[in-house]
Amino acid sequence: MTDDWQTTLREQLAAPQDPWVVLEGQGMVEAAIAGWWEVAGVMVAEDHSWEVPVWSGMEVAREAPAEMDRWADASIHGGVLGLARQPSETGEVATFLRSLDAEALLVVCPRLDHPTVVGEVIRLAADHNAAGVLFGAEGVSPFHVEAVRAAADALFQLPIRVADGGLLLRSLKAAGVELCGWEQAGFSGEAATTGRRALVMGDPEKGLGPFWRAACDRQVGGEVGAVLKELAVEVGG
Repeated sequence: MTDDWQTTLREQLAAPQDPWVVLEGQGMVEAAIAGWWEVAGVMVAEDHSWEVPVWSGMEVAREAPAEMDRWADASIHGGVLGLARQPSETGEVATFLRSLDAEALLVVCPRLDHPTVVGEVIRLAADHNAAGVLFGAEGVSPFHVEAVRAAADALFQLPIRVADGGLLLRSLKAAGVELCGWEQAGFSGEAATTGRRALVMGDPEKGLGPFWRAACDRQVGGEVGAVLKELAVEVGG
């Protein structure tokens, strides 16, 4: 926990850096609390009606709306800004994969270069009950401010892991995860499967690239949401 979280929050609003994540809006702060993220503090506009739950233990600072608007877009934060720390286990890929159920579904993004796409992928993964999303460190961070906005509550609902592509692949293979490659250009092929499986998504513009294309056990095609639905297997269903 930072000794002066308000200063750190302002610094992050100006120039975001790991391991911090700015939470924009009451809903996002509440989602972070519900997801058991470490929230250093929350800044609330003096004219905002929200009362931070006492049980959360968060530090609260009341600020004049004009002061908050100097630092961030009021149309986005709506009078509430929070500062959270990325989960400490974000880089623990191998341990996470070994702990998964035998029928777990994952989404793997070796390299996505558009933060909004990153956030949308996280939302899709949550919507289809994925066990987690793995991102390559070579792409944009899932904690980029635009990715966090696009992911919304979903960011706090499922595990996010980030590592270099080589470590991701070695860990996935060691955990016996079947890799189903998907690219914007599309492939034909059935998606239904059992066992641990992952939808490996290529960048919308650049695709998977030769390394990951060769690493995948098979290729699947179609709209991403539909493919995830096919890959999903309900436990006991």
